[in-house]
Amino acid sequence: MVLGRLITLVLICIITKSADAYTLDDVIVEYWAGNGSNEAVVVIDFGVKSFAFGYRWDSGPKYGKDLMNAVAAAGPLDYNDSGGFLNTISYGSFSNIGQEGHPADWWSYFTSTDGENWAGAGEGFATRVLTDGSWDGWAHQTTGDWPAIHLPTTPFPSDFASKIISYRGSFGVSPYDDPNAVLGRPATCVYDDWDDAIYACSLVSGAYKTDPNGNKLVTTITDGAEIAVGFDHRVADDPGNPYGIDFIVFGNAAFIGYDPHDLDDSWVYPDTDMEQYFLRNPIALIAEPLLVSVAQGPNGPWFTFANGPYGDTAFPTNAFAWDRNTHTWGEPLDFLKPVDPNLTLDDFEDLSVADAIDLYEGSAGGTGFDLRWLDIDDYEILAIDPNTGSRWIQYVRVEHLPGSSYAGEIDAFSDVAGCGDYKHPYPVGDLNQDCRVDMSDLAVFTNHWLDCTWDCP
Repeated sequence: MVLGRLITLVLICIITKSADAYTLDDVIVEYWAGNGSNEAVVVIDFGVKSFAFGYRWDSGPKYGKDLMNAVAAAGPLDYNDSGGFLNTISYGSFSNIGQEGHPADWWSYFTSTDGENWAGAGEGFATRVLTDGSWDGWAHQTTGDWPAIHLPTTPFPSDFASKIISYRGSFGVSPYDDPNAVLGRPATCVYDDWDDAIYACSLVSGAYKTDPNGNKLVTTITDGAEIAVGFDHRVADDPGNPYGIDFIVFGNAAFIGYDPHDLDDSWVYPDTDMEQYFLRNPIALIAEPLLVSVAQGPNGPWFTFANGPYGDTAFPTNAFAWDRNTHTWGEPLDFLKPVDPNLTLDDFEDLSVADAIDLYEGSAGGTGFDLRWLDIDDYEILAIDPNTGSRWIQYVRVEHLPGSSYAGEIDAFSDVAGCGDYKHPYPVGDLNQDCRVDMSDLAVFTNHWLDCTWDCP
């Protein structure tokens, strides 16, 4: 059972380690060749620039070479091959000589299922079978290293802070010293080299050290230090968000728990059964408050949540649900959904970790912030977006809390997802604004048929 739990945890960490995958719609395609209901894309990466070309067909089997032949016949892309691999590819002013006569300068063939994670094809393109949604890639290689495939993608917003605006002061010792560690998705799993084990980020085991791939997870904000980050879109004050929360700050806070069957050893292990591990009474939370401010421009003015909430406090990150059937970590929880801010720490007393996770109702935790919790004068200074009619921010700053003796940690920042936000706009015909056009909208329409509120004939 223990080995099975560990294998499951490793698989979960591997599955969830990547960022957002791509679809064919995310790629800038130079042109399409062929016709049909099936689609595949080939990405040609010249190193300094990459291009994507599409292929459509109805029935098969079709192969990677069929894709290349169709694309070459339909437009200016040109290539020649030998033995199932490409020697030369040219497109416009881009052209590289491959294997023929240049053994250290060649084209490598890759495939992918999501446009993000690529692997060597392991076969020539003449035998590579295409399926609907296939990704092929060719990268020009000048060393013995496997090159990455760079997608020519259309820009799309990220739900997480994506750029560092500024930072100052000193941070923690390695691996807690890199401001860039706060960008992107929050941590899901931790690799601890002390016992060569992988831990899920949970209510009782916060993010620390690195992930299983060696990436730094959190940054320590010491006295006098601060980090300012930016989203690639405006974060709206949206009452349609769950609980009205607008963004979430993730730290590495954690509840202290215990095993009632072994009071002499209350450590959390990768295979700890969270139905048999309990939170203390009175509740004990390891938290190191950090001051949070927001701004509409990268240079301010900054508006501070002077009276809280604070970063790196409640609620601890919990990346996965607990599966009571298998007694292992289960499906990923939602980093874009806040915990109910009406919950108090006392609500978690004496609960098993599994029961405490249920209180999150699908959220992956973090400290939620509503722009309306700013000082009212600060809130009213925020400009209103003419497209949405909402006040908004785009930049968040965290800094050491004046007078605090603690140095807190920051992992990530997310924009809360909700009906009607930048990524989930109301569809046409959604009269009751629940992000779905259905019979409820028809009922609104029929109930107000021929209503008139102006000078109607």
